Amino acid sequence: MTALQPEITALVARQQRLAEGIAAEARHQMDPAEGPIEQAFMQMACDHPEACACPGDTQ
Repeated sequence: MTALQPEITALVARQQRLAEGIAAEARHQMDPAEGPIEQAFMQMACDHPEACACPGDTQ
């Protein structure tokens, strides 16, 4: 067991880093309550085609 302790410690540390990364990614996801804001932001591309591509456009 003593010989495996460094490997177990490394695996636990790796799992913690992965969990922290997943949690950080989840914090960056759009809140469904902000759907109208997201829609308004996407509409800006349609209103200003000279600067952006509309989400429905194919290029």
